[in-house]
Amino acid sequence: MASFLGSSDLLLAFVPVFASVLALPGPNAAFAVGQSLKYGVARSLFVPFGFMLATGIHAAMVLSGLGVLVLQYASALVVLKWLGVLYLLYLGFKAFTAKSSVLAVSPEPMSRRTMLTTAMLVSLTNPKALLASLMLYPLFIHDAGSYAAQSVALGLVAMLVSFGIYAGYVIAASLVRQRLVRSHRANKIAGAFYLGAAGTLAAK
Repeated sequence: MASFLGSSDLLLAFVPVFASVLALPGPNAAFAVGQSLKYGVARSLFVPFGFMLATGIHAAMVLSGLGVLVLQYASALVVLKWLGVLYLLYLGFKAFTAKSSVLAVSPEPMSRRTMLTTAMLVSLTNPKALLASLMLYPLFIHDAGSYAAQSVALGLVAMLVSFGIYAGYVIAASLVRQRLVRSHRANKIAGAFYLGAAGTLAAK
């Protein structure tokens, strides 16, 4: 099995490296925190699910060679990025202008499906995420093993790591939310995280 996958040590080494890259604060983390502050941990766990699926898409693109082709259309990536920025700004505006600024009262909660697809949009419209994947994944492919098997293994491990990191952000933010749930500044704090996510994505 180890020879089929190349090197299990290489796969194990991938976990902390990839986790350290994802753990750095960025648009994904800011969006996860904002959603958790606004909607709580149970509903917001669909955010890390969305990021996990986006990680799988990035892995499939890079390891199939499609990522190199996509990068040739840099203008399309820029358009996607700014669409993501505009949507995050819209979420921030809604949070700041909500009639009730108490988190316990949310008259129009975001659906789980919308939360998942929005998380995917935030991640997939970040061009540097694709660039980081292009640089990282090939380093953990061993010549001795099956390329297909190693690609699948790397992709699955990356998805699990992605879910774990961003679920951690959601859970940590939910602990703070319990103290903010009756604060009249709570929605504004959530809105600030949306705007932070938009600003971070715009700077990428």
